[in-house]
Amino acid sequence: MKRLHNLFFLLILSGILALLASGQPSAAAYVDSSRLLPDQAQKIRAHIESTLKTWEVPGAAVGIVKDGRTVFLEGFGERDLEKGLPVTPQTRFILGSTTKAFTALSVGLLVADEKLEWDKSVSDYIPEFRLMDEYASLHATPRDLASHRSGLPRHDFVWINSSQDLPGLVRSLRFLEPSRELRAAFQYNNLMYVTLGYLVGRVSGMPWDDFVRQRIFRPLGMTASGCTIPEYVAAAEYAVSYKKEKEGFTARPFPRPEEKLMYGARASGSINTTAADMVKWVAEHLAPYKADAKTVFPAEILREMHTPQIPVPQPQRAKDVILSPAYGLGWMTDIYRKEWRVQHGGSTLGFNSFVAFFPQAGVGLVVLINADSPAINILANGVADLALGLEPIDWSQRFEKMLKARGAAETEESPVEGTKPAHRLEDYAAEYIHPAYGKLKVEIEDGRLMAETHGFSSPLEHWHYETFRVAERELRGEKLTFRTDERGRVVAVEAKLEPAVKEIIFERVSPPEKR
Repeated sequence: MKRLHNLFFLLILSGILALLASGQPSAAAYVDSSRLLPDQAQKIRAHIESTLKTWEVPGAAVGIVKDGRTVFLEGFGERDLEKGLPVTPQTRFILGSTTKAFTALSVGLLVADEKLEWDKSVSDYIPEFRLMDEYASLHATPRDLASHRSGLPRHDFVWINSSQDLPGLVRSLRFLEPSRELRAAFQYNNLMYVTLGYLVGRVSGMPWDDFVRQRIFRPLGMTASGCTIPEYVAAAEYAVSYKKEKEGFTARPFPRPEEKLMYGARASGSINTTAADMVKWVAEHLAPYKADAKTVFPAEILREMHTPQIPVPQPQRAKDVILSPAYGLGWMTDIYRKEWRVQHGGSTLGFNSFVAFFPQAGVGLVVLINADSPAINILANGVADLALGLEPIDWSQRFEKMLKARGAAETEESPVEGTKPAHRLEDYAAEYIHPAYGKLKVEIEDGRLMAETHGFSSPLEHWHYETFRVAERELRGEKLTFRTDERGRVVAVEAKLEPAVKEIIFERVSPPEKR
């Protein structure tokens, strides 16, 4: 009997120790609304509800941390319109690029383990890592990749819906044209964060997603978080993302298994989680700036992540309230209305997220929505204003003006009239390939050309001469120009998939027939 009693005591003790090891469970387990002024919570709710209605967003989850405590944690609207299911603090959303801070911390933890260094060449850890610029190949460091100063522009279509595996993607980087020299400028690049995830796997001996689960989620007690689509749809509560169309909301499909980088773990943006878990993450990043607070992770790593590494161009839409923008390691930093802010937004698969904290004020927030909408910034800025006790700004009005101005500026150049293709449609039909961007297939269907790449399929309409325009879906408006050899045979097709560099050229796989 005494042995059973001792065993029971040990089980209770181990449970308490596990709870303590999870970081700061009080930051999410208990909502201490007393730390908000009496009307603050009411104003925050009103702002969220009116923004969702004005911008037609189905649902949102919002959490606010103040002085190490969760002071606001609520769901709004619906996570599933068809089933009429509400959003709660336990509803999962997909983060998108706010994942990057988790990846940067993963690298930081390996630095603390003395398994790698921020300022040692990536090629020392991944010998097959190569960029088109030879100097960058030999000298680019994890710090360069994490702060978006590799010299590469986005080249996003390389990975979107790609069937390529992670090692293949890293090997294909050498075929991508840079637009700047190494460390010359900030150029946001998801591919570099995918590469950092590969680096974490190579150095730690476990895949990036397993590392995040074991070294970040588990210590923080983020028990409702994952890194893949299968984990997401297996959750008890998950949000469906929606696209607003004339006839109403349309649910967006989730990626398929063959779309490996979108379906599986992606260190640039695949983490899925809840507002209840994310307030623990926010509280951890605020802790190094609170005199008596303890951190789960080394405070010096967290502070280094928040330290500016390279300047970011000033956003014109908010130049009166945002100063000195820069990028740290997985976080953006700026001065927002005279307050130092560390923040990051995310967008993927029709979901948007925004995470921000103000170290000197001891305030942080997370906003998650199931729509791809400017409302994410309106919600986040408005919540920050109210949580900080600042005079509110009409962010909806600002973004409406910005979108109108952007729409007026986006004018498409007209085609040259009176031209026609130089070849029969059959001469264009073939498979074309680029070593990084993958395969582009052109076929004839119902008497017109169809283009298919990365799972996107659309008719092509003749624009002028040898140029055709993508008529539908995600690449709508993209121009494809067919190239010929000295015999006049179609041998390649080029597209402006990355505006910062020359056209991307897809070479014909099978030789053109002799005519």
